[in-house]
Amino acid sequence: MIMDSQKIKTLIVDDDPFVRDMLGMILQSGDYGVETAENGIDAVEKFKADAGINIIISDMNMPGMSGLELIKAIRDGGSDVPIIILTGNNEISIAVEAIRSGANDYLLKDENIQDTIILSVERVMEKYHLKMQNIRLMADLAEKNKELEKSNAELKELNNLKNKFLGIAAHDLRNPLTAISGLSEILIGEAFGPLTAEQGEYLSIINGTSNEMLGLVNDLLDVSIIESGKLDLVLKKDSLKSILENRMKISSIIAQRKNITINADLHDVPDTLFDPNRIAQVMDNLIGNAIKFSPTGSHVYITLENKGDALQVGVKDEGPGIPDDEKAKLFGEFQRLSVQPTGGEKSTGLGLAIVKKIVNAHGGDVRVESAVGSGTTFYFTIPPDGRA
Repeated sequence: MIMDSQKIKTLIVDDDPFVRDMLGMILQSGDYGVETAENGIDAVEKFKADAGINIIISDMNMPGMSGLELIKAIRDGGSDVPIIILTGNNEISIAVEAIRSGANDYLLKDENIQDTIILSVERVMEKYHLKMQNIRLMADLAEKNKELEKSNAELKELNNLKNKFLGIAAHDLRNPLTAISGLSEILIGEAFGPLTAEQGEYLSIINGTSNEMLGLVNDLLDVSIIESGKLDLVLKKDSLKSILENRMKISSIIAQRKNITINADLHDVPDTLFDPNRIAQVMDNLIGNAIKFSPTGSHVYITLENKGDALQVGVKDEGPGIPDDEKAKLFGEFQRLSVQPTGGEKSTGLGLAIVKKIVNAHGGDVRVESAVGSGTTFYFTIPPDGRA
């Protein structure tokens, strides 16, 4: 890359006026700005006085202050302005020393100086501009990183406040909702006398709505606990198969309402460390979703296998399947997909997010296989040796 020489001002330092004039004419012919100094002391003063000087071209041997001393004075002053040293054929070792002291290039004072001086200035200035550009980019990057760290800290604080608010709100709502749900069930059971058809209908609506709200409140509490880092797993060595069989029995009651059959293929697997309550919550969510999104009269298939490096549970439904462009949203909070429950069931949009966080906390993983029209299968794994 050739630099725009009109933007470059040179300071030529040499005690020989003939050399100064000759180099000045060469550089001016290339549209470079030229300033001259007859020795190192004069050069330092002119450099300090003129902030527009972009490059110094200096002889090595001068009275008062040598080229090496000039380099030291410039560098000690904190400037990294490019410096080119001029030397004779017998001064190569001194030129090398000048490079080590901070010079950027050296040229021989010979018959080729007219060609080499322009090339050297272009080369040195190109390297200098690249260096300065890198410095600016690094400074910009450091500033952007600071801004990003600040933004992340602010987002983290907002997230903590959100979780705290959700936790408080959900906790305050759970007790009255539990009371409404429980009392409405007692009334539906006619513990205080027979009900009219209209009373039974209204109480069923109250009971169903309060249970839906209670489910949402419990999900909100779980999200706030998990995201605040307060999910303490109560690990015990237990049978994953036994827990799965138990949750299937409970889920089958809901499945019967839609005439859905739950089929199981559960292999014997070794007992492992996990939190039974949290894994039961994972199973309830996945089996419940399979029932929720399956058509009446269909089947839900549940599998348990030992994959060697993981114990794997699979839950497959015969629902409509999930479009590819919506799969990335599955495990996000409050996500609603185009696929709707087949029986008008409600969904909080939090279940799969909770599933993923609980399974990940156990050192496992969750994945999905689905195609439109072919149903959906969710798999989750936990380590066989209970790493959490």
